[in-house]
Amino acid sequence: MAKYTLMTYNIQHMNRLFANAAVKPGEAKRAEGIAKVIQKVNPHLLGICEAANDPQEHRNFIENYLPEMGFQLAQGVSRGAQNLVFYYRQPFSVLSLDENHSYYDPWHSDTDDDGLEENYHWERRPLEATFEITPGGPKLDVLLVHTKSKGIFTVVDFQNFQKIALANRKRLVAQAIKLRSRLNELLTDANPRPIVVMGDLNDGPGLDAFESMLGKSFVETVMGSVFEPDLIFHNVLWWMSKERGLMKDLWTADFPDPIVNHPLGYRHQVWVDHILVSPDMVWGASQVRYVDESGRVGPGDRAARTASDHRAVHCQIEVVE
Repeated sequence: MAKYTLMTYNIQHMNRLFANAAVKPGEAKRAEGIAKVIQKVNPHLLGICEAANDPQEHRNFIENYLPEMGFQLAQGVSRGAQNLVFYYRQPFSVLSLDENHSYYDPWHSDTDDDGLEENYHWERRPLEATFEITPGGPKLDVLLVHTKSKGIFTVVDFQNFQKIALANRKRLVAQAIKLRSRLNELLTDANPRPIVVMGDLNDGPGLDAFESMLGKSFVETVMGSVFEPDLIFHNVLWWMSKERGLMKDLWTADFPDPIVNHPLGYRHQVWVDHILVSPDMVWGASQVRYVDESGRVGPGDRAARTASDHRAVHCQIEVVE
């Protein structure tokens, strides 16, 4: 059975690395650090969040910092300053890319069950792609997602902080319901394909204080309902939470407390970057299968944290002949 590595990586403000479609001299060290994170994992398919916009910038980065990896670029409609793109290499090839862009047009949703539908939109629409693994081989649907942060980055009083925080959760829940609806369509298609959802979801397991007020969160909504167990997605890092020695490493970003300036400089460590695989990839119903307990968090050393404010997440899949 052939094994392949999938990886998702939020490369902080990748746009800022470049000028005139080339890495700025002053950013070369950071570019080298980003490349080292990618090279260490050596993925066959890499989903990048906060990616650069210009295809020439990506080609420059691949040619000069990842020259031996054989990556090709898959880029759909630009998502703005924080774009979404795939790097892929043999034996992966692209069959379709961003064909469902319009599915994520603005919509209405009643997130808090008060009988009133509200207007919602995606700041960055998910990027959908279908890959073929080896010529004529099995196909894999991959959805790359980068949601808007829950964070509040303006100066507000405590009362307004609470209002904005709750509004941010409602937006995330509305987006989760929309994305889950799309996943249900794919899962119940007449000829369903294995599905991977990856990216910076800006949410972790469980309900924070504001999510508890809604009774919903982004990650759990996207993963699926316990009342439809055959449609629940599997989180590839879940197994780490059951190993005491690994639990302390189960975080992908950290940040200072927005309210309390801790005298020792302690920071919140959060698990917001994820790879989710469809149930058929876990139960063996698909030719493409998730390799059990292969999910890992990328390096979190000083060099990696200088390269980006997020750690990468990766896992392995295998193709059963």
